[in-house]
Amino acid sequence: MKKEIKNNEVFCYPDTLLNKFIPQSWQIQIMQIFISSYKKKISFYTGENHKTYKSMGLFKKKLNEEKKLDGFVFFSYLQFCYDKNKNENLIKKSIDKNFTIYLAREKMIINKKNYLQKKKNLIFFKESNKDLIKVIINSFS
Repeated sequence: MKKEIKNNEVFCYPDTLLNKFIPQSWQIQIMQIFISSYKKKISFYTGENHKTYKSMGLFKKKLNEEKKLDGFVFFSYLQFCYDKNKNENLIKKSIDKNFTIYLAREKMIINKKNYLQKKKNLIFFKESNKDLIKVIINSFS
């Protein structure tokens, strides 16, 4: 039986709403430094736009494609908090598809092995960052 070799590439999602504060090129550089310590590299990057940032529509579309990636790197968990639903279901869906989620700002990795523990750690994230989220969203409008 052949042992499956896991791809070391991740798809990168800088935070479009933070571009005013942290340029996209810096975000990508920070994400690359973060994932390189796990021997991962960015295969491609894209950001959500004015119409999709709340629903994470571009990420949903990419998640439904069959792609041989290790996972997805986001600049921050904040990106999952711009909508009322917090988009937690997208993390779960990613994990169920055997993808790993890398969160550079929080220096966090979410995978099948640690999903429940990380989920507990993130329960109060949106509430404790609500003022920051409000400032970010208002500056983007």
